[in-house]
Amino acid sequence: MPLLDFFKRKRLDEGAKPRPTVPKIEVRYTGENFKMVEGLDDVKVVLERSLKLQSETRLTGQDYRVHILLAGPPGIAKTLLLMSAEKEIPQERRIFLLGSQVSKAGLRNKILETRGEIDFVLIDELDKMGKSDYDVLLSLMQTGRISVLKAGLEAETLCMATVLATANYLEKIPAEVLDRFMILYLPQYNVEDFEKVAVRTFKQYGFDDGPAAELAKLMWSMGFRSARDVLRVARYARGDAVQARTVLTIMASRTPPEVRRK
Repeated sequence: MPLLDFFKRKRLDEGAKPRPTVPKIEVRYTGENFKMVEGLDDVKVVLERSLKLQSETRLTGQDYRVHILLAGPPGIAKTLLLMSAEKEIPQERRIFLLGSQVSKAGLRNKILETRGEIDFVLIDELDKMGKSDYDVLLSLMQTGRISVLKAGLEAETLCMATVLATANYLEKIPAEVLDRFMILYLPQYNVEDFEKVAVRTFKQYGFDDGPAAELAKLMWSMGFRSARDVLRVARYARGDAVQARTVLTIMASRTPPEVRRK
């Protein structure tokens, strides 16, 4: 099942009454965090609120945690948002894990190594974790209790940490785990958002406003949609517009169109 269809749940049957229209409220992010990411103010507001609620959980002992899952196609700044959140958390108060590598050490063991004294578990590519790790994650999110077997006796450690995660494919994640998350779907960039992201990235790597804007438009016209492609070109060229156009020509001729437009 495609991610977007899964996220929207079941579509309305023909002839069914339409759902009430949800009023649109403009959300502006006025904080100082997440400066690496262009736009997505509403997502930034929710992430920052989750950070604050975790602080209240630690101070009061009450469970105010709101676990956040950023979902959507590759190349739309999900990981960058997660890394931005990571920068706002003291190193000793969080662990950062890559979903595809979690099972090598085991999520349970990673949490136990901290003695439960962390505030955040950040997981990139949650959809690549194994079943046993999903079971541990579910317990962590629901009650904060992590069971461990020692010398034939079962014991528990308490870890009231908030989980912040990203995923490309929700259908690969158990439904009971998804149910514990506030899922925020980040759609593919439109041309306006892509150009804003691209211009900002090019300027960070030495391009002036004019060349940055031209390269952003060129990349979109060539079918590139991923912020990672922009970053690759910006790093490669480092302010040299000729180098940027050269590598774009090579990428366009060598990258399959179906990959380029994801």
